[in-house]
Amino acid sequence: MRIDIILQDRFSTHFRETSNIGPVLGWEMQMMRAQAHYATNISNVQDLAIFATIVEAGSLSKAARELNLSLAMVSKRLSKLEELLGVRLIARSTRSLSTTESGQHFYEQCRDILHGIQLAERQLQSRQTEVSGTLTITSSTSFARLFLASIIYDFQVLRPQVSIRLLEDDGIVSLIDAGVDLAIRQAVLPSSSLIAVAIASDHRIVCASPGYIAKTGPLRSPDDIAAHNSIVFGMPPIVDWVLSDGKETKTVTVDWRMSTRSGDATTAAAIAGAGLVYSSTWAVRQALEEGKLVNMLPAWRSPVRSIYAVYPSRSFQTPLLSEFVKFLTKRAREYERRYRADLESLAPGLESLITELDDPALQAAAPPS
Repeated sequence: MRIDIILQDRFSTHFRETSNIGPVLGWEMQMMRAQAHYATNISNVQDLAIFATIVEAGSLSKAARELNLSLAMVSKRLSKLEELLGVRLIARSTRSLSTTESGQHFYEQCRDILHGIQLAERQLQSRQTEVSGTLTITSSTSFARLFLASIIYDFQVLRPQVSIRLLEDDGIVSLIDAGVDLAIRQAVLPSSSLIAVAIASDHRIVCASPGYIAKTGPLRSPDDIAAHNSIVFGMPPIVDWVLSDGKETKTVTVDWRMSTRSGDATTAAAIAGAGLVYSSTWAVRQALEEGKLVNMLPAWRSPVRSIYAVYPSRSFQTPLLSEFVKFLTKRAREYERRYRADLESLAPGLESLITELDDPALQAAAPPS
């Protein structure tokens, strides 16, 4: 290193005293100095991203699809990286691949480097005053379909320079690992480093289709639920249905006949007449308004829970993220106020249906259960 510095100083002095190519060589000397300080065989960070994607995808072909590159290109870049490093990173066979011990260690380092680059880029973007760029959001399928997709469109009308990637997933997505900027969560959040902003409130109600009620009869109280077919949702499924009328709280453990991992599938099964569902009011509002589902116990509902906008840390709160969260919160609370009024107006519909079902003529015409 000492010899390099001496040579650089001599060259710099020599060319400052002679021709006009001095500034060019001066720049080259600076590059030599930088390379000496950050010496590496890897000249393209994209090779690190390709390698990390291969490890996470579990196959070259899947990684190629995710990266929108040809399989041949992905394989070539991996081989070139291994050649540069002089070590086998991934053990490949005709049917599978796995990381070597060195490859696993290198992957963990690559992941930290790539996350560091992403953080540097986002922090740089946060210094800009213009609201622009790409936002990656994840939410449940039903929330995305019934509410979030239209909110995104309305936001983009105001901010046409913004791109938004919406990932619908009824599971819990790791924000950091999936590269997600914002998650909408309708669940109790564990203690973590995540930042959570309550954007609206929610509760669950017990619903069924008019057809199901016609066959089995209405519910008079939560105690009647155990005798009915139930559709449950979640992994693990929610089998303890907690309901309160403001005076007392009851917990009913259901013996379910169908379990799903999708809120939309749960609602569809209930509309088809498969049984009772214990669903978020946000998920069943449309079906209630269309008369496809009925709130079976209007006076009873689950305890209130919050809907959260969640992001990794304040370091990631770019102007785009901040403005979208404010926009989303405003629209969610407006929607919630309208929905409360609509839900109350729908309650008399069940009383009317119960009156019809109590009609002896209708009972005689109803199909046997």
